[in-house]
Amino acid sequence: MKDFLSRFVRSLENTKITLPFFVMAFFALIITRLIIENTLGLFQERTFFFFFFEFTHAFLFFLCSFLLLIFLVRSAGAINFQKTVNVLLFGFLIILTPPFIDNAIFHNSHFWSFYAFDGFFGLLHRFVTLFGDNPDMGITYGVRVEVVIVTLALGLYTYIKSGCLKKALIVSFLAYTLLFILGTFPAWLTLGILSFQKSFLAINANDVAGLFLTPENIFARNLTDFRSVLNVKMSIVYGILALMLTGFLLWREYPKYFIALWKNARLTQLIYHAGLLFIGMALAYLFTDAPLRFDFFHIIGAIALLVAVESAWIASVIANDCFDKNIDSVTNTDRPLIENAIPENLYKTFGVLFFITSLLFSGIMSFSAMLLLLGYQAIAWLYSAPPLRLKRFPVIATVLAAFAGILVLIAGFLTVSPDDNLSNLPLPLLFYLFTAYALCLPIKDFKDIVGDKKNKVYTIPVLLGAKKAQLFIGSLTFLLYAFSPIILNARVLFVPALFFGSLAFWAIQKGTDAEDSFFAYRKLPGITIPILIAYGLVIVLLLF
Repeated sequence: MKDFLSRFVRSLENTKITLPFFVMAFFALIITRLIIENTLGLFQERTFFFFFFEFTHAFLFFLCSFLLLIFLVRSAGAINFQKTVNVLLFGFLIILTPPFIDNAIFHNSHFWSFYAFDGFFGLLHRFVTLFGDNPDMGITYGVRVEVVIVTLALGLYTYIKSGCLKKALIVSFLAYTLLFILGTFPAWLTLGILSFQKSFLAINANDVAGLFLTPENIFARNLTDFRSVLNVKMSIVYGILALMLTGFLLWREYPKYFIALWKNARLTQLIYHAGLLFIGMALAYLFTDAPLRFDFFHIIGAIALLVAVESAWIASVIANDCFDKNIDSVTNTDRPLIENAIPENLYKTFGVLFFITSLLFSGIMSFSAMLLLLGYQAIAWLYSAPPLRLKRFPVIATVLAAFAGILVLIAGFLTVSPDDNLSNLPLPLLFYLFTAYALCLPIKDFKDIVGDKKNKVYTIPVLLGAKKAQLFIGSLTFLLYAFSPIILNARVLFVPALFFGSLAFWAIQKGTDAEDSFFAYRKLPGITIPILIAYGLVIVLLLF
């Protein structure tokens, strides 16, 4: 029997699977689980809002579970990362069983499978009693059977691989502990969040329910029923946790890929996009009656939206890199595809995953933001990809890139604005910001003059030549600073605007193609953005 099980385990471990097929298989498991639940529930009438957050909650919960179990299974079997993923993916078929078990036990009786809520001592009691009582509410019979099977299966797997009973028992205990924490996670979060407001030991199940089931607003997202509150809040938490775990695993298992992706994300552009998002959110607080709150879920909600925006940017970068290999081979030889740091097919898969991450995280926070970031990706595709490849045409390319930036700003505004529309955002200010982005964006094109000219991409630096383009773009940048006091109706900003505008003009004129210079063309965005940030801080200090 042991020989048969050993051969079976080895066949699982040695299965050949690529990242795209893993992603599709994992999505298929989650969708199948949700279809089973709704089929057994006779497809009760639900809104799209409800189904979307049921999906995000389930998907991100099981993704976090999978990522956390990777560490345990790898240690248990003393195997590499690929084999660990293969074993776990097969084992995750178990998630399809709880709905069948619960339906068989409860028949038409009411039950709700979600989490166990309790205080600290109550959680300890539930830990030693397999989640305690109330199997019709919280951790149902189906989930408990699932936990027992997973615990025993991991113990058996460990024993087959190591032949050590002690190690098998330890792995089983750790597996049960991990699954218990996941099954009671809102309670542990409540203990951490409310411990600053009341005694740690005084926190109980009512506090957990109050935090995770009470209808409220997260920014402009109006959560009116308790299941949606739980789904949205836990989706945000699991989304951030899944991102951290994925990043850590990529860094640990494939450091070459992690470093290549990080370097290619381009820090100045990450800061630029974050600035657009937070400017949009700040404008919503300034021009609407949105309440400014700094509680746990608003903070991590803002982080989730930032992740969505940065993921949209990175997805667009990957798409652009795939179509710009000829240009990059001349002027950007440090790009991942040029250095062969990441295989092209895998690089494209990363791009798709960043695209999905952008839509998933933004959708959790705001459907308007999700649609705007989808529009951002559409513009990025028109900009970079054949047959249109609009980046070849200087005016059109600049307008498109500026419009994409404005979409990010509007996404931030609509996420916060209670009215979920632009009626409260002054159009002159919006037009000024659009113009500013459009006129300043060509700064990034100086470094690509040689490659763009070779591939007939007609940017302003290519058309005018480097020096004339520096004078032209620098002058426009200065004028944008000079006009800002008029747009903001703030005379007090006149002197700071002239100072920072002159500083930006001077920095652009100092630009050079000498790579070892502080003012090298590829460094110009990194020089001008801090100047803009400094001016922004002055605006905040003088006007607010």
